[in-house]
Amino acid sequence: MKMSEDEIALVTCGTTKGDFTIKFIRKWSPHGYDRAVELFERGFYDHSHFFRVLPGFLVQFGISYSDDMDLRKFGRKTIPDDPQLPELRQFKPGYVSYAGSGVNSRDTQLFVSYGSAKSLGTQPWETPLGEVIDGMENIKSFNSEYKEQPKQGRIHGGSKYIEDNFPNLDKFETCTVKRSTLIATEEEKAKDQKLTLEGKVIKAKKPVAV
Repeated sequence: MKMSEDEIALVTCGTTKGDFTIKFIRKWSPHGYDRAVELFERGFYDHSHFFRVLPGFLVQFGISYSDDMDLRKFGRKTIPDDPQLPELRQFKPGYVSYAGSGVNSRDTQLFVSYGSAKSLGTQPWETPLGEVIDGMENIKSFNSEYKEQPKQGRIHGGSKYIEDNFPNLDKFETCTVKRSTLIATEEEKAKDQKLTLEGKVIKAKKPVAV
């Protein structure tokens, strides 16, 4: 199915700290948008944990406990990096991006920026594909006592590792997705005209703070 470059998706998720909504914008990161929205639609993130929570920097998630082997196989396939739009390189609170470990390494792991760390957006895979438009206060309240202690490799083995060793971590409940075509205001159109594609295009997937 061919998607419009003006497509957006509103993804609303329940969590152990309350709901939040992300507005994904396809023109910001087409490959990233297509993968992330499909994953949310197929329930990939449901009941998974926010396993890396660093106050003032970011919260990271994206390791599924799904029993759907086809879905998990789909998630393991990496996607190409998208061109970085110059005016999106400076991250803002609530921006959503993939975590990565190298060029064209994006798969399922996403993070929400808590602030405007200058280190974010410096890597080719750190391209915003959406932003939190509601519930950011709930995201900022996620338990952060374990920082970077959870080991990503062990989380892939199932939820028991987290539940036994990091029982206070917050997690998703379920998410709903609503796709639509963006109807831009004159102000948004003017902003879009300024965005260009001049941007040019760590083995655990971890954005690094500075």
